[in-house]
Amino acid sequence: MKLSICMRAGILAAIVANATWISAVQAKTATLPAEVQKLASIVNRSLQANPEILAAQSAIDAAQARLDGATLPLNNPELEAEIERTDANTYQLGISQTFDWHDKRGALQQVAQAELEAARQQLAALQLAKSIELLDAVGRISIQNSINDFSRRRTEILARFTRLAKQRHAAGDIPQAELELARLSLAEATMQQARDQAELIQANSDFLSLSGQMLNEKITLPESLPINPAAEADLETIARQHPQVQTALLAAQIAKRKINAADRERKTDPTLGVSAGREDNSNLLALHFSIPLQIRNNYQSNVDTARAEALREERLAQQIYWNLRAQLQSASQRHSVIATAWKQWLNQGRTSLQQHVSLLDTLWQSGEISTTDYLLQVQQTLDTQIAGVELHGDLWSTWLDWMNASASLDAWLNNNI
Repeated sequence: MKLSICMRAGILAAIVANATWISAVQAKTATLPAEVQKLASIVNRSLQANPEILAAQSAIDAAQARLDGATLPLNNPELEAEIERTDANTYQLGISQTFDWHDKRGALQQVAQAELEAARQQLAALQLAKSIELLDAVGRISIQNSINDFSRRRTEILARFTRLAKQRHAAGDIPQAELELARLSLAEATMQQARDQAELIQANSDFLSLSGQMLNEKITLPESLPINPAAEADLETIARQHPQVQTALLAAQIAKRKINAADRERKTDPTLGVSAGREDNSNLLALHFSIPLQIRNNYQSNVDTARAEALREERLAQQIYWNLRAQLQSASQRHSVIATAWKQWLNQGRTSLQQHVSLLDTLWQSGEISTTDYLLQVQQTLDTQIAGVELHGDLWSTWLDWMNASASLDAWLNNNI
Protein backbone atom coordinates (compact mmCIF):
# COMPACT_ATOMS: atom_id res chain seq x y z
CA MET A 1 0.00 0.00 0.00
CA LYS A 2 2.80 2.39 0.86
CA LEU A 3 4.49 1.65 -2.48
CA SER A 4 1.33 2.52 -4.39
CA ILE A 5 1.04 5.77 -2.48
CA CYS A 6 4.64 6.66 -3.43
CA MET A 7 3.87 5.87 -7.06
CA ARG A 8 0.78 8.07 -6.82
CA ALA A 9 2.92 10.86 -5.36
CA GLY A 10 5.35 10.57 -8.25
CA ILE A 11 2.52 10.73 -10.76
CA LEU A 12 1.05 13.78 -9.04
CA ALA A 13 4.47 15.44 -9.06
CA ALA A 14 4.83 14.71 -12.77
CA ILE A 15 1.40 16.21 -13.47
CA VAL A 16 2.32 19.33 -11.54
CA ALA A 17 5.67 19.53 -13.33
CA ASN A 18 3.90 19.48 -16.71
CA ALA A 19 1.28 22.10 -15.83
CA THR A 20 1.42 24.93 -18.40
CA TRP A 21 1.56 28.61 -17.65
CA ILE A 22 0.08 29.77 -20.95
CA SER A 23 -1.16 33.07 -19.55
CA ALA A 24 2.32 33.96 -18.31
CA VAL A 25 3.85 33.16 -21.69
CA GLN A 26 1.22 35.25 -23.49
CA ALA A 27 1.80 38.14 -21.10
CA LYS A 28 5.56 38.11 -21.72
CA THR A 29 5.03 37.88 -25.49
CA ALA A 30 2.68 40.87 -25.35
CA THR A 31 5.41 42.96 -23.74
CA LEU A 32 7.91 42.22 -26.51
CA PRO A 33 8.02 45.76 -27.99
CA ALA A 34 8.59 47.29 -24.56
CA GLU A 35 11.42 44.88 -23.79
CA VAL A 36 12.99 45.46 -27.20
CA GLN A 37 12.75 49.19 -26.61
CA LYS A 38 14.66 48.73 -23.36
CA LEU A 39 17.32 46.72 -25.15
CA ALA A 40 17.63 49.32 -27.91
CA SER A 41 17.95 52.08 -25.32
CA ILE A 42 20.69 50.17 -23.49
CA VAL A 43 22.59 49.58 -26.72
CA ASN A 44 22.27 53.17 -27.92
CA ARG A 45 23.37 54.67 -24.60
CA SER A 46 26.34 52.36 -24.37
CA LEU A 47 27.49 52.88 -27.95
CA GLN A 48 27.31 56.65 -27.65
CA ALA A 49 29.77 56.59 -24.75
CA ASN A 50 31.96 53.65 -25.81
CA PRO A 51 35.60 54.78 -26.23
CA GLU A 52 36.28 52.32 -29.06
CA ILE A 53 33.24 53.59 -30.98
CA LEU A 54 34.34 57.19 -30.44
CA ALA A 55 37.84 56.25 -31.62
CA ALA A 56 36.39 54.69 -34.78
CA GLN A 57 34.40 57.87 -35.43
CA SER A 58 37.61 59.86 -35.05
CA ALA A 59 39.20 57.52 -37.59
CA ILE A 60 36.42 58.47 -40.02
CA ASP A 61 37.15 62.16 -39.41
CA ALA A 62 40.83 61.51 -40.07
CA ALA A 63 40.01 59.65 -43.30
CA GLN A 64 37.77 62.51 -44.40
CA ALA A 65 40.57 64.97 -43.72
CA ARG A 66 42.96 62.85 -45.80
CA LEU A 67 40.44 62.81 -48.64
CA ASP A 68 40.06 66.59 -48.45
CA GLY A 69 43.82 66.90 -48.59
CA ALA A 70 44.05 64.49 -51.54
CA THR A 71 41.81 66.74 -53.63
CA LEU A 72 44.34 69.60 -53.38
CA PRO A 73 47.28 70.03 -55.80
CA LEU A 74 50.41 68.12 -54.86
CA ASN A 75 52.96 70.80 -55.68
CA ASN A 76 53.11 74.44 -54.70
CA PRO A 77 54.97 77.02 -56.78
CA GLU A 78 58.45 77.99 -55.62
CA LEU A 79 59.69 81.58 -55.45
CA GLU A 80 63.38 82.21 -56.01
CA ALA A 81 65.42 85.41 -55.44
CA GLU A 82 69.08 86.03 -56.11
CA ILE A 83 71.25 89.08 -55.41
CA GLU A 84 74.91 89.26 -56.31
CA ARG A 85 77.22 92.22 -55.63
CA THR A 86 80.41 92.14 -57.64
CA ASP A 87 81.83 94.45 -60.26
CA ALA A 88 78.42 94.11 -61.85
CA ASN A 89 75.51 94.18 -59.45
CA THR A 90 72.96 91.47 -60.26
CA TYR A 91 69.56 90.69 -58.83
CA GLN A 92 67.07 88.23 -60.08
CA LEU A 93 63.52 87.05 -59.10
CA GLY A 94 61.94 83.87 -60.41
CA ILE A 95 59.10 81.40 -59.91
CA SER A 96 58.91 77.71 -60.74
CA GLN A 97 56.20 75.06 -60.70
CA THR A 98 56.33 71.26 -60.74
CA PHE A 99 53.45 69.84 -62.77
CA ASP A 100 51.51 66.70 -61.85
CA TRP A 101 51.99 65.30 -65.30
CA HIS A 102 50.74 61.77 -64.53
CA ASP A 103 47.74 62.74 -62.33
CA LYS A 104 49.22 61.45 -59.08
CA ARG A 105 46.66 63.51 -57.23
CA GLY A 106 43.83 61.57 -58.86
CA ALA A 107 45.36 58.26 -57.84
CA LEU A 108 45.85 59.39 -54.24
CA GLN A 109 42.30 60.74 -54.17
CA GLN A 110 40.95 57.33 -55.19
CA VAL A 111 42.93 55.68 -52.39
CA ALA A 112 41.69 58.24 -49.85
CA GLN A 113 38.08 57.76 -50.96
CA ALA A 114 38.32 54.00 -50.49
CA GLU A 115 39.98 54.50 -47.10
CA LEU A 116 37.06 56.69 -46.01
CA GLU A 117 34.56 54.02 -47.03
CA ALA A 118 36.63 51.39 -45.22
CA ALA A 119 36.64 53.49 -42.04
CA ARG A 120 32.86 53.74 -42.19
CA GLN A 121 32.50 50.00 -42.63
CA GLN A 122 34.90 49.43 -39.75
CA LEU A 123 32.68 51.61 -37.57
CA ALA A 124 29.60 49.63 -38.63
CA ALA A 125 31.38 46.35 -37.88
CA LEU A 126 32.53 47.62 -34.49
CA GLN A 127 29.05 48.89 -33.59
CA LEU A 128 27.60 45.49 -34.44
CA ALA A 129 30.25 43.65 -32.41
CA LYS A 130 29.80 45.90 -29.38
CA SER A 131 26.01 45.65 -29.61
CA ILE A 132 26.22 41.86 -29.66
CA GLU A 133 28.61 41.86 -26.70
CA LEU A 134 26.30 44.17 -24.76
CA LEU A 135 23.21 42.09 -25.43
CA ASP A 136 25.12 38.92 -24.59
CA ALA A 137 26.04 40.43 -21.22
CA VAL A 138 22.44 41.59 -20.70
CA GLY A 139 21.20 38.10 -21.52
CA ARG A 140 23.62 36.49 -19.09
CA ILE A 141 22.54 38.92 -16.37
CA SER A 142 18.86 38.19 -17.02
CA ILE A 143 19.36 34.43 -17.11
CA GLN A 144 21.62 34.43 -14.07
CA ASN A 145 19.10 36.51 -12.13
CA SER A 146 16.46 33.86 -12.83
CA ILE A 147 18.84 31.07 -11.87
CA ASN A 148 19.72 32.91 -8.67
CA ASP A 149 16.01 33.17 -7.80
CA PHE A 150 15.68 29.40 -8.04
CA SER A 151 18.96 28.88 -6.22
CA ARG A 152 17.81 31.12 -3.38
CA ARG A 153 14.43 29.37 -3.32
CA ARG A 154 16.18 25.98 -3.12
CA THR A 155 18.20 27.15 -0.12
CA GLU A 156 15.04 28.46 1.57
CA ILE A 157 13.15 25.20 0.94
CA LEU A 158 16.00 23.04 2.21
CA ALA A 159 16.56 25.30 5.24
CA ARG A 160 12.91 24.97 6.19
CA PHE A 161 13.03 21.24 5.49
CA THR A 162 16.10 20.86 7.70
CA ARG A 163 14.31 22.63 10.56
CA LEU A 164 11.34 20.30 10.17
CA ALA A 165 13.70 17.30 9.99
CA LYS A 166 15.25 18.34 13.30
CA GLN A 167 11.82 18.49 14.88
CA ARG A 168 10.81 15.11 13.51
CA HIS A 169 14.15 13.58 14.54
CA ALA A 170 13.65 14.93 18.07
CA ALA A 171 10.21 13.34 18.08
CA GLY A 172 11.71 10.05 16.90
CA ASP A 173 9.92 10.07 13.52
CA ILE A 174 13.06 9.93 11.35
CA PRO A 175 16.52 8.48 11.99
CA GLN A 176 19.76 10.47 12.40
CA ALA A 177 20.91 9.47 8.87
CA GLU A 178 17.97 11.25 7.25
CA LEU A 179 18.60 14.37 9.32
CA GLU A 180 22.24 14.38 8.22
CA LEU A 181 21.13 13.95 4.62
CA ALA A 182 18.94 17.03 4.96
CA ARG A 183 21.84 19.00 6.43
CA LEU A 184 24.17 17.92 3.61
CA SER A 185 21.59 18.93 1.02
CA LEU A 186 21.29 22.36 2.64
CA ALA A 187 25.07 22.79 2.70
CA GLU A 188 25.30 21.86 -0.97
CA ALA A 189 22.49 24.29 -1.86
CA THR A 190 24.23 27.07 0.06
CA MET A 191 27.47 26.49 -1.83
CA GLN A 192 25.65 26.40 -5.17
CA GLN A 193 23.89 29.65 -4.32
CA ALA A 194 27.27 31.27 -3.66
CA ARG A 195 28.56 30.05 -7.03
CA ASP A 196 25.46 31.38 -8.78
CA GLN A 197 25.89 34.77 -7.10
CA ALA A 198 29.52 34.85 -8.27
CA GLU A 199 28.37 34.19 -11.85
CA LEU A 200 25.94 37.10 -11.62
CA ILE A 201 28.69 39.38 -10.31
CA GLN A 202 30.88 38.39 -13.26
CA ALA A 203 28.08 39.05 -15.76
CA ASN A 204 27.47 42.49 -14.24
CA SER A 205 31.19 43.18 -14.37
CA ASP A 206 31.30 42.29 -18.07
CA PHE A 207 28.43 44.66 -18.75
CA LEU A 208 30.11 47.41 -16.76
CA SER A 209 33.32 47.08 -18.77
CA LEU A 210 31.35 47.32 -22.02
CA SER A 211 28.97 50.14 -21.15
CA GLY A 212 30.73 52.02 -18.36
CA GLN A 213 27.68 51.70 -16.11
CA MET A 214 25.74 49.08 -14.21
CA LEU A 215 22.52 47.57 -15.51
CA ASN A 216 20.00 48.96 -13.04
CA GLU A 217 16.82 47.88 -14.80
CA LYS A 218 15.44 44.36 -14.92
CA ILE A 219 15.36 42.89 -18.41
CA THR A 220 13.11 40.01 -19.46
CA LEU A 221 14.37 38.29 -22.58
CA PRO A 222 11.80 37.76 -25.36
CA GLU A 223 10.19 34.34 -25.42
CA SER A 224 10.12 34.20 -29.22
CA LEU A 225 13.39 34.75 -31.09
CA PRO A 226 12.88 33.62 -34.69
CA ILE A 227 15.18 34.24 -37.63
CA ASN A 228 14.07 35.24 -41.09
CA PRO A 229 13.54 32.09 -43.23
CA ALA A 230 14.16 34.11 -46.40
CA ALA A 231 17.53 35.19 -45.04
CA GLU A 232 18.51 31.59 -44.36
CA ALA A 233 18.00 30.79 -48.04
CA ASP A 234 20.51 33.36 -49.26
CA LEU A 235 23.50 32.99 -46.97
CA GLU A 236 26.04 33.97 -49.63
CA THR A 237 24.43 37.37 -50.26
CA ILE A 238 24.14 38.05 -46.54
CA ALA A 239 27.78 37.10 -45.99
CA ARG A 240 28.96 39.42 -48.78
CA GLN A 241 27.00 42.34 -47.29
CA HIS A 242 28.38 41.89 -43.77
CA PRO A 243 30.46 44.89 -42.55
CA GLN A 244 33.45 42.64 -41.85
CA VAL A 245 33.42 41.31 -45.40
CA GLN A 246 32.83 44.78 -46.83
CA THR A 247 35.76 46.10 -44.80
CA ALA A 248 37.97 43.32 -46.13
CA LEU A 249 36.83 43.93 -49.71
CA LEU A 250 37.53 47.64 -49.32
CA ALA A 251 40.98 46.84 -47.94
CA ALA A 252 41.62 44.82 -51.12
CA GLN A 253 40.28 47.70 -53.21
CA ILE A 254 42.56 50.16 -51.40
CA ALA A 255 45.52 47.88 -52.04
CA LYS A 256 44.64 47.71 -55.76
CA ARG A 257 44.40 51.48 -55.99
CA LYS A 258 47.74 51.78 -54.27
CA ILE A 259 49.25 49.83 -57.18
CA ASN A 260 48.14 52.58 -59.54
CA ALA A 261 49.29 55.26 -57.09
CA ALA A 262 52.71 53.62 -56.71
CA ASP A 263 53.08 53.31 -60.47
CA ARG A 264 52.27 56.99 -61.00
CA GLU A 265 54.42 58.05 -58.07
CA ARG A 266 57.52 56.51 -59.59
CA LYS A 267 57.09 58.50 -62.79
CA THR A 268 58.88 61.82 -62.97
CA ASP A 269 57.20 65.21 -63.20
CA PRO A 270 58.68 68.20 -65.05
CA THR A 271 59.44 71.49 -63.36
CA LEU A 272 59.13 74.72 -65.34
CA GLY A 273 60.35 78.10 -64.10
CA VAL A 274 60.86 81.63 -65.25
CA SER A 275 62.99 84.39 -63.76
CA ALA A 276 63.71 88.03 -64.53
CA GLY A 277 66.21 90.56 -63.24
CA ARG A 278 68.90 93.11 -64.05
CA GLU A 279 72.63 93.07 -64.32
CA ASP A 280 73.82 96.69 -64.07
CA ASN A 281 71.94 98.31 -66.89
CA SER A 282 70.97 95.11 -68.70
CA ASN A 283 67.69 93.22 -68.32
CA LEU A 284 67.80 89.48 -67.68
CA LEU A 285 65.13 86.91 -68.58
CA ALA A 286 65.57 83.15 -68.10
CA LEU A 287 63.43 80.07 -68.64
CA HIS A 288 64.16 76.95 -66.54
CA PHE A 289 63.16 73.36 -67.19
CA SER A 290 64.14 70.28 -65.21
CA ILE A 291 63.06 66.65 -64.90
CA PRO A 292 64.61 63.86 -62.80
CA LEU A 293 66.38 61.08 -64.66
CA GLN A 294 65.48 57.66 -63.26
CA ILE A 295 68.66 55.97 -64.28
CA ARG A 296 69.87 54.42 -61.05
CA ASN A 297 66.45 53.61 -59.58
CA ASN A 298 63.12 53.48 -61.40
CA TYR A 299 61.18 52.55 -58.20
CA GLN A 300 59.52 49.55 -59.84
CA SER A 301 59.96 47.66 -56.57
CA ASN A 302 57.34 49.92 -54.97
CA VAL A 303 54.83 48.83 -57.59
CA ASP A 304 55.72 45.16 -57.11
CA THR A 305 55.29 45.54 -53.35
CA ALA A 306 51.86 47.16 -53.78
CA ARG A 307 50.82 44.40 -56.17
CA ALA A 308 51.81 41.67 -53.69
CA GLU A 309 49.98 43.44 -50.85
CA ALA A 310 46.86 43.71 -53.02
CA LEU A 311 46.95 39.97 -53.69
CA ARG A 312 47.34 39.37 -49.95
CA GLU A 313 44.30 41.53 -49.14
CA GLU A 314 42.21 39.75 -51.78
CA ARG A 315 43.00 36.38 -50.27
CA LEU A 316 42.26 37.61 -46.74
CA ALA A 317 38.92 39.01 -47.93
CA GLN A 318 38.09 35.63 -49.46
CA GLN A 319 38.87 33.87 -46.18
CA ILE A 320 36.76 36.32 -44.17
CA TYR A 321 33.88 35.73 -46.57
CA TRP A 322 34.23 31.96 -46.15
CA ASN A 323 34.31 32.39 -42.37
CA LEU A 324 31.13 34.49 -42.35
CA ARG A 325 29.30 32.07 -44.61
CA ALA A 326 30.25 29.18 -42.33
CA GLN A 327 29.21 31.16 -39.25
CA LEU A 328 25.82 31.90 -40.82
CA GLN A 329 25.19 28.25 -41.61
CA SER A 330 26.33 27.11 -38.17
CA ALA A 331 24.30 29.79 -36.37
CA SER A 332 21.19 28.88 -38.34
CA GLN A 333 21.50 25.18 -37.59
CA ARG A 334 22.28 25.66 -33.88
CA HIS A 335 19.41 28.11 -33.50
CA SER A 336 17.02 25.64 -35.14
CA VAL A 337 17.99 22.89 -32.70
CA ILE A 338 17.70 25.12 -29.62
CA ALA A 339 14.47 26.76 -30.83
CA THR A 340 12.84 23.35 -31.28
CA ALA A 341 13.79 22.32 -27.75
CA TRP A 342 12.62 25.69 -26.38
CA LYS A 343 9.26 25.36 -28.13
CA GLN A 344 8.78 21.92 -26.60
CA TRP A 345 9.64 23.34 -23.19
CA LEU A 346 7.05 26.10 -23.56
CA ASN A 347 4.40 23.62 -24.71
CA GLN A 348 5.09 21.29 -21.78
CA GLY A 349 5.07 24.15 -19.31
CA ARG A 350 7.18 24.84 -16.28
CA THR A 351 6.91 23.50 -12.80
CA SER A 352 4.67 25.20 -10.27
CA LEU A 353 7.32 25.03 -7.59
CA GLN A 354 5.16 26.13 -4.68
CA GLN A 355 2.45 23.55 -5.42
CA HIS A 356 4.99 20.79 -5.89
CA VAL A 357 6.85 21.56 -2.66
CA SER A 358 3.60 21.81 -0.71
CA LEU A 359 2.54 18.42 -2.05
CA LEU A 360 5.90 16.88 -1.16
CA ASP A 361 5.74 18.40 2.32
CA THR A 362 2.37 16.80 2.91
CA LEU A 363 3.51 13.42 1.65
CA TRP A 364 6.75 13.52 3.64
CA GLN A 365 5.19 14.61 6.93
CA SER A 366 2.56 11.91 6.60
CA GLY A 367 5.35 9.39 6.08
CA GLU A 368 4.26 8.43 2.57
CA ILE A 369 7.65 9.33 1.07
CA SER A 370 11.09 9.16 2.62
CA THR A 371 13.50 12.01 3.19
CA THR A 372 15.60 10.71 0.31
CA ASP A 373 12.60 10.75 -2.06
CA TYR A 374 11.64 14.22 -0.88
CA LEU A 375 15.10 15.66 -1.48
CA LEU A 376 15.42 13.87 -4.80
CA GLN A 377 12.13 15.22 -6.14
CA VAL A 378 12.79 18.76 -4.89
CA GLN A 379 16.23 18.71 -6.47
CA GLN A 380 14.87 17.29 -9.72
CA THR A 381 12.14 19.92 -9.89
CA LEU A 382 14.59 22.76 -9.30
CA ASP A 383 17.11 21.32 -11.74
CA THR A 384 14.39 21.14 -14.37
CA GLN A 385 13.41 24.73 -13.70
CA ILE A 386 17.00 25.88 -13.97
CA ALA A 387 17.53 23.81 -17.10
CA GLY A 388 14.59 25.63 -18.69
CA VAL A 389 16.13 28.98 -17.80
CA GLU A 390 19.49 27.89 -19.19
CA LEU A 391 17.77 26.70 -22.38
CA HIS A 392 16.31 30.18 -22.74
CA GLY A 393 19.82 31.54 -22.37
CA ASP A 394 21.08 29.15 -25.04
CA LEU A 395 18.31 30.34 -27.35
CA TRP A 396 19.33 33.95 -26.75
CA SER A 397 22.98 33.13 -27.35
CA THR A 398 22.42 31.24 -30.63
CA TRP A 399 20.02 33.94 -31.82
CA LEU A 400 22.66 36.59 -31.11
CA ASP A 401 25.16 34.50 -33.08
CA TRP A 402 22.79 34.63 -36.04
CA MET A 403 22.20 38.36 -35.62
CA ASN A 404 25.94 38.90 -35.50
CA ALA A 405 26.71 36.77 -38.56
CA SER A 406 23.82 38.23 -40.57
CA ALA A 407 24.36 41.83 -39.36
CA SER A 408 20.59 42.15 -38.82
CA LEU A 409 20.52 43.22 -35.18
CA ASP A 410 19.94 46.91 -35.85
CA ALA A 411 17.02 46.15 -38.15
CA TRP A 412 15.45 43.90 -35.49
CA LEU A 413 15.74 46.56 -32.83
CA ASN A 414 14.26 49.25 -35.05
CA ASN A 415 11.45 47.11 -36.47
CA ASN A 416 10.17 46.07 -33.06
CA ILE A 417 10.13 49.55 -31.49
